[in-house]
Amino acid sequence: MFGFGKVTHDGVATVVSLSSDRHSFVIKGAGLTRCQYDLVIDVQPNGAPPFRTETTHWFARMLSPHVGDQIRVRCNPETKKVKLDVRSDPRYNPGMQDAMQRDAREAQRQADLAAPPGTPPAGSTRRQPPPPAGGGNGQRFDPRSGERQF
Repeated sequence: MFGFGKVTHDGVATVVSLSSDRHSFVIKGAGLTRCQYDLVIDVQPNGAPPFRTETTHWFARMLSPHVGDQIRVRCNPETKKVKLDVRSDPRYNPGMQDAMQRDAREAQRQADLAAPPGTPPAGSTRRQPPPPAGGGNGQRFDPRSGERQF
């Protein structure tokens, strides 16, 4: 209320270690499992000396940080209080992650639509029909079996 523990600086934190072992409680909802992680982080505040501290934060299990990841933070170097700022980071924000995947799928759909007929889908290992031998001597290609038919 009177500025005690108030976060005063922006900065970047590097994850030194993380664990969810101390916390057995998880929240399942909206298709995600969230659990609380204990993080040891090195904080580089803007305009203040760096420090190391521990904090806890809830992450979706599939979107949790890894050792070495850098995360934006708000912090108070005097009290070593840190708040992770992951709202605008698509690596840890499930809504942003979904939006990015939707945008990528739509871009791929548009690229597939603009490609000429017969172009294989992106990332496909689909076998192409072999060229007709002898200028098309009555052989046909069966795409299901991948074999020539006479």
